[in-house]
Amino acid sequence: MSERTSNFPCPGCGGDMTFDVEKQSLSCPYCGNVIEIAKEEYSVVKEYPIEMALEKASKDWGGATVAIRCESCGAETIIQVNQLTTECAFCGSIHIRQESQGNVIRPETIIPFKIDKRSAMSKFRTWLKKRWLAPGNLKALAREGKMTGVYIPFWTFDAETDSFYTAQKGTYYYVTETVFVKDSDGRRRPQQKRVRKTRWSFTSGVFRHFFDDVLVCASKTDSKNLIKRLEPFHLKELVEYKNEYLSGFMAEKYSIGLDQGFNEAKSIIRSELHRMIRNHIIADEVRNLRIQTSFSNVTFKHILLPIWISAYRYRDKVYKFLVNGQTGEVKGEAPVSALKVLLLILAGLIVAGVIYLISQS
Repeated sequence: MSERTSNFPCPGCGGDMTFDVEKQSLSCPYCGNVIEIAKEEYSVVKEYPIEMALEKASKDWGGATVAIRCESCGAETIIQVNQLTTECAFCGSIHIRQESQGNVIRPETIIPFKIDKRSAMSKFRTWLKKRWLAPGNLKALAREGKMTGVYIPFWTFDAETDSFYTAQKGTYYYVTETVFVKDSDGRRRPQQKRVRKTRWSFTSGVFRHFFDDVLVCASKTDSKNLIKRLEPFHLKELVEYKNEYLSGFMAEKYSIGLDQGFNEAKSIIRSELHRMIRNHIIADEVRNLRIQTSFSNVTFKHILLPIWISAYRYRDKVYKFLVNGQTGEVKGEAPVSALKVLLLILAGLIVAGVIYLISQS
């Protein structure tokens, strides 16, 4: 980039201010100046009817931001124009290029980072120590401190559901039957036995339920399964989106659109309805449950949730370690050292051999 622009120049020294996780404010790394981020008093998290999606489409993320795209894994992230970056947060590739942000729906709310980089790296090092089958040179990665704070895009959906269901419900009853068993002499003799049976009958009904904040990850990166395992996030801590929270961090641009996101939300809702209606039917067993559901008053919001990501390559394969930037929950992947596995097998064989020799002596 030919021109370096500062979104948040320090009024004291003119340096670039970044979001300080500990202070939850903008902070100058050069002179220590701190500026509070303005918060609306009595601010309410807004939800929008899904029909208003086109009206909400805006590429204005506030401040001077640009989109970059990784040519290796395809991840698209939003950064400030003054934030120079040389690596992709999701795969560690250096093959990145600037992209047009496009006409995307701007995030409505955000959970700012509550776990700072130092704490995230400490969790990474602790996690690595427990992976004693991992190659020893991975510890060098922890010493390098290669970890990036990324805001991951999510959709949330609210919906009223009306479901009509049919099923067969089973009620247990017991009868006494005569069975034949063999006695100690091998002779068959009759014996009374209480046997449980099931009486099946048809049932149907209507079930209504309101779903609030059904969470759908809007990322297509291969980190999605790990991200899912970092849940739950405490959405009560959502605040109004402000560009200041992105200062010093990255934000992934959603790759799962609103329509696809709502389809995923409906799958989550239908699975939950199946469980709820099964429990709603008063019976000992339920089978052949069929449900028809209609959705109404559907609303959505686009939110950003904080995650620390360390992506490292080992023998041309990318492994990731993730930390929930709000709760500190950790999930990760680590390669296995073939040499350590071989030594473990040999040690096991030696121990087994010693035990065998002792037992024969």
